[in-house]
Formats: sequence, C-alpha cells, structure tokens
Amino acid sequence: MWKPPSSATSLPGRADAINSTWQYFSYQLWQKRATVDLLVSDAVMAEVRIGDEQAVHSRLVYCDALALLDVHSDAEDLAQFLLRKKAIPAKAFTDAVHIAIAALHEVQFIASWNFRHIVGAVARRNIELALTEFGAFVPVIATPEEILEGLK
Repeated sequence: MWKPPSSATSLPGRADAINSTWQYFSYQLWQKRATVDLLVSDAVMAEVRIGDEQAVHSRLVYCDALALLDVHSDAEDLAQFLLRKKAIPAKAFTDAVHIAIAALHEVQFIASWNFRHIVGAVARRNIELALTEFGAFVPVIATPEEILEGLK
C-alpha cells in the first residue's frame, strides 16, 4: 500500500530537506504506478483528508489514480491485536488499521515514512512478530526509497 506525499511543512532547515527528499521518493514511486500496483485503503484515505485544504486536494489527486482496497471484515480485530501486542502504540490505531488491511489483503509491500510506528527497525520487527503470531500475511515494510531501490 502507498501513501501519497505529504505537503511541505514550515519546519526550517534540516526538516525541509528531509521533507523534500521524502516527497521526491514518494513521487518517484507514484510515477511507477503503471508498472507497480499502488494501492490505498480507507484508512489511508481518512489520513489524506486531514489538514490544509490545498494539501488535501493535492493528495486526493494522487490517490484518485490508485486502486482502493476494501476494508476486510477482520481488519479491526487484527488492528486491536497489533495494539494489544504493543506492535503499534495505542495512540496510532489508524496505523494499525492500515497495516491490518494490507496484511489481510496480502499486499506485498507497505510504503511508509513513519519511522516511529511503522518503518523503523524495531517497529517493523514488532509488527512482523505480531502478524506472524496472529497468523496473518506479513508484508514487507519499507520506505518508498527502499522499494524504488529494489525496482531498479
């Protein structure tokens, strides 16, 4: 599953450079949509609709070109399991739903820049262990940059 690039923030210096880099790689992955199935879920769409009106519109334009995954009937159960196992913190229920939908649809990769709850090494490992314990498919969790590197 793929998340569209976020809009630039007003953070100075290093944060601007990081944001720009993330947007660049997210856009490069989006450009591959003709050769790679890029998918979004309702969980992603809910996040896309939050924030500045212009940024929301821009993100929606990207998402309109992508296939939308249905919410699987077991998604909430798996999301709650991820929270109980502390693979995802309780405050990040939407992230747990996002991962649950991808796992239940057996999506091969989850692209994310969320190092705190999803793509960081420890978070990634905790998610993999919890999904395995639940008996769910385990998608590869990576940044768009990492995914692009494998597509070369």
